[in-house]
Amino acid sequence: MNHTKLRSVIQLFFLLLTGWIIYRYYEFVFKGTPRPDAIDVFCPIAGVFDVIMKIKTGITDPYHPAAMVFILASIITTLLIGKVFCSYICIVGTITDYAVAVRKKLLPLKTLSELGEKLKNWRFYPLLDFILRTPKFLILGWFIYTMASFPAQAMIMIAQTSNAAADISLFKWWIDLFKGEHPIAAAIIVTLFVLSIVVPRFWCRYLCPLGALYGIFNLFSLTRIRREECSCQQCRKCDVCSVGLTPSKMKEFNNTECMACLDCKSNCTTDSIKITVLGRNLPPLVHAVLVVVVFLGTIELFKAFGVWHTHMTREMEALLILKSGITPDWVKSLF
Repeated sequence: MNHTKLRSVIQLFFLLLTGWIIYRYYEFVFKGTPRPDAIDVFCPIAGVFDVIMKIKTGITDPYHPAAMVFILASIITTLLIGKVFCSYICIVGTITDYAVAVRKKLLPLKTLSELGEKLKNWRFYPLLDFILRTPKFLILGWFIYTMASFPAQAMIMIAQTSNAAADISLFKWWIDLFKGEHPIAAAIIVTLFVLSIVVPRFWCRYLCPLGALYGIFNLFSLTRIRREECSCQQCRKCDVCSVGLTPSKMKEFNNTECMACLDCKSNCTTDSIKITVLGRNLPPLVHAVLVVVVFLGTIELFKAFGVWHTHMTREMEALLILKSGITPDWVKSLF
């Protein structure tokens, strides 16, 4: 199995795993089965908030510790093997990758594919692309500044009140969305999806604050990706980057945008693109395996230290579900 196929398998694995987590959470809300702590992966803002609260107060969020673990596991993985959360694990990235793959094969969508290519060849596109990559860092900066501005006691109160309902509030919001109660939000989501078909990974390139966060840590990653100019023949076969980078013109790939997907290396016919860890070559297949081992291994390490499971009582879980407007039988039986 080559690296590209293995990455696709890993993406599918995390997509199915996420679907299973959502199903288990659905069972929890409507049937009263145990709440899956892994649902906190959908609360990245709460996770970043919890990291800042931990730094400022030394206190771990008792209700959503898994949200903090997901953020820290992603940061640690980035520092060790690159910004691979975006290219292997994130389901938003995976879904948009699938959409682009379908775009290239279905005749009705080939017009969008051609539009994307024309846009990329527009003389002012590089400047526009550079400008559009700024908002995600501004969004990230605003989030971090706002969260860090809260006094320590206020952060603890927020963690125990509004943040406590982060998961069920988001779940209810999506239910309402599918019922047609958020038409503006639905229009924005559809627009972003269509834009991601025209411009691959539009959300990832220009708007995702989480990707911006990992991109900053990617600058300091132990895993380095470089192009060796002495062996490169400038055939440009490596210029297949899904986030719009041009590997044939780059020497160092450890910037805020590169997702370490290694598609460029897979297309290189002269083996001019190298992956190294502390100066030693790292085979692409080993790199892909390390994505799973390091990310899931870090989560298991936090679990071993007791930072994962919520301390929320059954009654409190039921009360938060009730307050969200969902009234399953098992919740009503407790009150």
